[in-house]
Amino acid sequence: MARAGRGPVLVVEDHPVNRMLLQRVLEFEQIDVVCAESIADAKRVIASSVPPVIVLDLQLPDGYGLDLVRELKADPRTAPCVIVACTARRVPDEERLARTVGCAEFVTKPIDTRRFASLVGSYAPAPVGS
Repeated sequence: MARAGRGPVLVVEDHPVNRMLLQRVLEFEQIDVVCAESIADAKRVIASSVPPVIVLDLQLPDGYGLDLVRELKADPRTAPCVIVACTARRVPDEERLARTVGCAEFVTKPIDTRRFASLVGSYAPAPVGS
């Protein structure tokens, strides 16, 4: 019988290689992953099922990730989501801003795969009944 994974974690990343890396790193740690490549895709996923954890790129083709964080944190249905900002941007004070609007963590790319898996895994809930 297959072991149930933790999660799910929604990974919102527009670059296919980065998205695949994040997905594989988490799945290797037996964390269930759902992917989206834009803010619009993420909103569609969240509309059908609110994930407990969201890994969010900040530079997306259809907007700025922190604007999505503000929306999610203002909605009682999605406010409890743990959001991990994951970005290649090196903008002064962006980490402080990300935490101010509601991100629990801020990770810069390139990621340290072991640290990333451990960090996200610490927020991913165990399956019910395990």
